[in-house]
Amino acid sequence: YTLLEGELGAVLLMRTTRKISITDYGVYYYKTCRSIFDLLHESAEVASNVIHNPEGVLNISMPRSFGIFGFLPTLEKFYRIHPKIRVDVSISDSLVDFSENRFDAAVRLGVLSDSSLVARPLRPYKLVLCASPAYLARKGRPATPKDLIVHDCIATYFDEYRTAWNTLQNTWEFLCADGEFIKVSVPARMQVNDAQGVCIMVLSGQGIALLPEIIVSAHLTEGRLIELLPDYQIPSRPMSLVYRKNSLMPFKLKAFIGFLMDEFS
Repeated sequence: YTLLEGELGAVLLMRTTRKISITDYGVYYYKTCRSIFDLLHESAEVASNVIHNPEGVLNISMPRSFGIFGFLPTLEKFYRIHPKIRVDVSISDSLVDFSENRFDAAVRLGVLSDSSLVARPLRPYKLVLCASPAYLARKGRPATPKDLIVHDCIATYFDEYRTAWNTLQNTWEFLCADGEFIKVSVPARMQVNDAQGVCIMVLSGQGIALLPEIIVSAHLTEGRLIELLPDYQIPSRPMSLVYRKNSLMPFKLKAFIGFLMDEFS
């Protein structure tokens, strides 16, 4: 008997001095093992296909300006790479509560306070001080940050991000060439909780605003808006991709994270 036959308590092969033949139990045992090996091979192929061709639905939350002007234009490229993944995007400037388990990941602005999440830094969220040519022709052009006090300024505010940014949005910060920070409390004509809305107001000549570069870059290039105080640096806001800690992360989420980091890190 072989060691295997001893463990099974059955004879698999009949042995004589002239030949070896398989027993009925040996045939049954072989077919069972063969089916198990085939199933293992099939499972390995399925697992490999899931890794290289992930599929499923992802729920992602993003701030309005980044989602509309940054991520959504790249979505076609993502679908070319991962055609079996569907991305449901929630465009909102409200913070996501991950305890509700609704979202797989989110893009957040500002300093993060939730240490239970994994945070991956993305490209800084740059702001540009700008106005329309019509406004500047009517009101003049500020030469220093303090000149903004006598101008019509439009502030963008988001209640959820005030604590994260550690400042109200009508207090504007500028970095001088010598490294000194200047803070100016601008007398905002109004505060609007939507950067696109503020951009429309600035384009129509209603005032000066700090706006996301991602929104105004085309307007600046084509002359519809003019950058102001270019010799002063405006501190960027940190932007991060956040998701739950998970040692067994779904491959669809891994694929999304890899894509977003490649495009926006």
